[in-house]
Amino acid sequence: MVILQSAQGFTPPYIAQMVGYSSDWVRTLIREFNLHGFKMLKPNWKAGGNWKFTQEQKDQLVALATSRPRDLGLPFSQWSLARLRDEARRQRILDSISLEWLRIVLDEADMSHQSIKTWKASKDPRFEEKRQRIDRLTHKKHNPPVVLSMDEIGPITLTPHGGRGWFRAGHPARIPSTYHRFGGTRYLYLTENVYHKRLSGHFYRNKGGALWLDYLERERSKYPADQRVYIIQDNLSAHWTPEIRRWARTHRVTLVASATQASWMNPVECHAGDLQSLVMDGSNFQSWAEVQREFRRAMVYRNRERRLRREAARPIERTWVSHRRPVWKRH
Repeated sequence: MVILQSAQGFTPPYIAQMVGYSSDWVRTLIREFNLHGFKMLKPNWKAGGNWKFTQEQKDQLVALATSRPRDLGLPFSQWSLARLRDEARRQRILDSISLEWLRIVLDEADMSHQSIKTWKASKDPRFEEKRQRIDRLTHKKHNPPVVLSMDEIGPITLTPHGGRGWFRAGHPARIPSTYHRFGGTRYLYLTENVYHKRLSGHFYRNKGGALWLDYLERERSKYPADQRVYIIQDNLSAHWTPEIRRWARTHRVTLVASATQASWMNPVECHAGDLQSLVMDGSNFQSWAEVQREFRRAMVYRNRERRLRREAARPIERTWVSHRRPVWKRH
């Protein structure tokens, strides 16, 4: 109404009487319309007040959060939001800040509260050579070879395993705390086809060179005899027996070693813990037949899940087959 009446030539005091606004507010609306046009009719109101911390103060807060408290002479090793706020005040970075504003400052700097991780430094003298070889094998974009990544999971025991889940408050799921360790232990020998993203495995009672050779033969038989197969494995002595080396030379198999104390080089390693957690967490199996069945079902589930994810990510190309109708094809 203000803008319409102004366009008709009425003065701000007259318009103010017509709409019940003050003359100053009418002039402000007209000025905003002259500057921004019809956008001023839908203002983007912001909740709360304006940001009251300078960029320098925010940078100092982030630097303080990434420092080690003991290096500053403090009697603790990790920051909490309250401790961080108190130290920021003590260092006169700012006079006051709420815990929520401090959380916002850290969040906008891509900071999050995380667990401290551990890592192993490999002392393998051929570390870089092995890393580059595995990297070349596992990242070929055209005509990739058959690359299998293998390792063992275990020992796995027939005991109750805890876990986490959603339950009604005060009524969690329960498993026995007392048990008898019947049936000994088992090892799951696990394989990932690196390019097909497919998991497979087989259970054995223990680890050893003869059993590992049996598993290699089992996995090798899934591919044509005249096709070269690359197998990535760690440096466990049972994986490199003379019998295994002779078998590899006569069956077109190339054994590829990951570096010592660098299990992350072996692609299957990232699936071992996930698969074991998927099956064993919150379980109380009574027989090895149950365990083997559930591990097989978990591998089928993971294979299907990864296949669907790959299909969803494939680009769609529009191919014209006539002048009237386009056809969409997946690659």
